[in-house]
Amino acid sequence: MESNQIPTMAGSKYILLEFSPRREYQYIRTNLQRCLFAGYLPILAHVERYICLEQDISLVEELVNMGVYIQFNTNSIVGNIRGAKGSQNTYINLSTASMVATNLTRIFDSDILKTKIAMDIGESQEPANIMAEVIPETNIFVVTVSASSPEQAYRTIISIMDNYTSVTNHIFDNAIIDVLEAPSLPSYPSNYMDTDRVMKIALFVGGLITALLLGFASVRRDTIKNEQQIARKLDTKLFGLIYHERKYKTLRSWLRRRKKSILINSPMVSFSFVENFKKMRTKIEYKAERENIKVILVTSTLENEGKSTVAINLAMALAQKSENVLMVDGDLGNPSLHKILKKDIMAEQKTQLCSEGDPERKGELEEVLSFDIDSGLFLLYGSKLLKDSVDLAKTNTLADLIKVARGAMDYIIIDAPPVSVSADASILADLADASLLVIRQSMALAKDINDTIDLLSESKAKLIGCVYNNVYRSSFINRGVADFYKAYGHYNREFEKKIANS
Repeated sequence: MESNQIPTMAGSKYILLEFSPRREYQYIRTNLQRCLFAGYLPILAHVERYICLEQDISLVEELVNMGVYIQFNTNSIVGNIRGAKGSQNTYINLSTASMVATNLTRIFDSDILKTKIAMDIGESQEPANIMAEVIPETNIFVVTVSASSPEQAYRTIISIMDNYTSVTNHIFDNAIIDVLEAPSLPSYPSNYMDTDRVMKIALFVGGLITALLLGFASVRRDTIKNEQQIARKLDTKLFGLIYHERKYKTLRSWLRRRKKSILINSPMVSFSFVENFKKMRTKIEYKAERENIKVILVTSTLENEGKSTVAINLAMALAQKSENVLMVDGDLGNPSLHKILKKDIMAEQKTQLCSEGDPERKGELEEVLSFDIDSGLFLLYGSKLLKDSVDLAKTNTLADLIKVARGAMDYIIIDAPPVSVSADASILADLADASLLVIRQSMALAKDINDTIDLLSESKAKLIGCVYNNVYRSSFINRGVADFYKAYGHYNREFEKKIANS
């Protein structure tokens, strides 16, 4: 060994070694290790004959892990050795199959076999990745070849089947590998891209990034995000606070998604929602008594801030304690009063009432007003058919109606259009005694809201404050208070029923 005169197999680094069957394991291991240190690749011949390895099959796995190749007779696997003891059949187990698979993998990846394959398919071809795996609990092996192209992979595996015996015959004596399934040409790459999965991940990541960007933009926008910012950023004070009220409180209603108004006379709204409007009613009653306020204009800076819903609910809250409350749909360009109350008013009737009424009958309220039993309100509808609502507002028609209504009504609530959409709000404000500005959480910019406040302050109507609308509760304390209101409201309604029945 020291003089490098050990005969090798076909001039390679492989050497075939055989020891006495009764040699102890330590002796065999030490000499095999010496061969490895000298740069050789030792092949232990007739592994099934060594008593020490027969008694402990795990020692064979230890030699394999060291880098030693194992050679054994085919008969030792099928259990047909003449004169063999019954214990020798222990080679027919999963450990033996795993050992064979490991050796096959190393053989298929050897330089000798690669050289033969390269000569067979062409030296210019790139080397392929050859792998042998054992199917669990069987002695069946699967040989897989990965290459840069389907053609090269197929030609490589065919070359393996033609040339493997020239290498395995020196290691597995009389071993025969039967082909159970013929090699097939791959129709798709083994590392193909799962486009559906990639699209789902991309969609999720894109949605997450979009949500983060929207959240960042929302935080950066100079809007009114909480109650404290009203006093700090706006030139008015807080008059009322309306928390977010869910329209669809059951799965069935959420799936149907029908258009639904949130009104205080609905049994589905929360008790806290009703109580907040009652608090504003109390404030208005106090100001009406001290400052002689009867006509109140409700407007907003932008569309969809909930001003019409606030105006109608405020009017309904006042109607619960007062006999006569008039609700005027002053948003003549986009009337919504009949939609919220779900009233089917003929367009011709609305046009006649609002624009073509006989001047001699303007003072007769019964000709232009209608009474809604459900809400308890007297209603004066607007109309989309009015092409020039500003001209109508400039005339004395609406002013005369409101002047007459002052003597017959306890309160008059005017639902004016948003200031940024129409100039009607500033014109209608001169017909009112006071005005309320509805501000939806995190919607309009503080600068635009202050411009609206300045515009309303210049009118004859006194701006008595703002209603902070659709506010989301952000703390467990607020949720707890809401639950308390809900429980209290349920108890209060049950108590009222008992009093009524008695």
